[in-house]
Amino acid sequence: MTTVRTSPHDINLPFLPAVLDESAMDREFERQLCARQRTNIQVISCAIERVKYRPQRNCLVGYKLTLRDGNAEFEQRLYLGTFAAEEARARYEKSLAEARVDTALFAPVTLLSSFNAVVWAFPNDRTLTSLVNFDNAALLRESMLRDVVAAHWGKDWEIAGVSQRISNYFPEHSCCVNVKVSMRHLENNDRRDWEIIGKMRYDDAGAESHDVMNALCRIKHTDVACARSLAYQPTQRVHWQARVPGVTLNSLLAAGSADSTILQRVGRAVAALHSTPVMTPRRFSVDNLVANLVHAKNVITASRPDCSIAVRRVIEFLLDRADRLDSNAGVACHGDLHSNNILVSPSQIYLVDMDRVTNGPPLADLGSFLAELAYRACAKNQALHVVQAKLNAVIVAYRERASWPVIDDDIAWHTASALIHERALRCITSLKPGRAELLENIIATAERIAKNGLISESFETSGRAA
Repeated sequence: MTTVRTSPHDINLPFLPAVLDESAMDREFERQLCARQRTNIQVISCAIERVKYRPQRNCLVGYKLTLRDGNAEFEQRLYLGTFAAEEARARYEKSLAEARVDTALFAPVTLLSSFNAVVWAFPNDRTLTSLVNFDNAALLRESMLRDVVAAHWGKDWEIAGVSQRISNYFPEHSCCVNVKVSMRHLENNDRRDWEIIGKMRYDDAGAESHDVMNALCRIKHTDVACARSLAYQPTQRVHWQARVPGVTLNSLLAAGSADSTILQRVGRAVAALHSTPVMTPRRFSVDNLVANLVHAKNVITASRPDCSIAVRRVIEFLLDRADRLDSNAGVACHGDLHSNNILVSPSQIYLVDMDRVTNGPPLADLGSFLAELAYRACAKNQALHVVQAKLNAVIVAYRERASWPVIDDDIAWHTASALIHERALRCITSLKPGRAELLENIIATAERIAKNGLISESFETSGRAA
């Protein structure tokens, strides 16, 4: 089924509507197969997995194809970058000069002049140059897993088999692989399966994540936990970690089964993370948040002139009050706190994807999560009071565990700020179906929160600033 995406009018990227049209790209990829004489292969579906749009500059689109060869179906990932015409050719020629992995069906890299675009066939990636190791079980076993198994199980265990599945791919940024390692003990022939996750990034953030996760695991807090970090392999830029039990909070929210008790546990878990003495080389402050708001204003006003007055008004309101916030707080913050990075088990709340853990103002982290709950109301065209109980459950539980000031006006500022520079901005840059239509409501909700606060007066709270 074709997904309808609202395509912005971008004079520098005239073929943007075409590359966002799954039906059009389905036909284009079938033409590529025919050009390589793969006429026996059918494209069953073409689904867009990821979009990263930089207005007036470029757009990266990740596709997952379902292909059929006779009775067998299989998948192939591709990603496309559309640019100005001269940049597309320059990128194509540079990619040809680099070492590439040939694929059975598609050329490693293809120039689509009719779209001002370049297409890379997985595992080829402009920045994730070791992806071939994720795509091939034998290479994965020899190049990465042997050392990880030896380090954690000892030399008496050998790898008997490997199966892997790509769980998430963000072109030119990151890729996650779920791996099941079947092991055999050399002396007694015991068998054991081990499930682990590998994440490859374009940068070395995994090295810092490895250190942070080890530090958090040593603390062993009752309210929060994270996965055990197993190894960081700097040559491939891969961070290995153990799987943790539980389901994502996102799935519980989507099913309507995330009640106040669960959200109270989440609020306590976030406060527990913030109370740990973990320090990282990364820092952020209110000044960084101010810069994020200014960037969001520039992008939104340029891309959606119809929203420019409203977004300028709320951002100016927030900027006028930024100097009242505590700019020196430097607790351990998750940095990317949303419901897909929170796993819920009967006994524990796990925080995962720790690549952005940093030291900064704690209420910025809290505000990001509360902004997601408010955004979910916007997506359903609900008034904010519909999710008020959920918001309050998180805030009250967080405040009970916090040993620092948790002022209502500051929570409102950080929540409104995150609605703008995270949620509203992504309506422009991610181009997900239905997002563009939400922009006005998100901005209006951010303004209401910024001016009127977030806590319902029917709940007992403390700490409202004078």
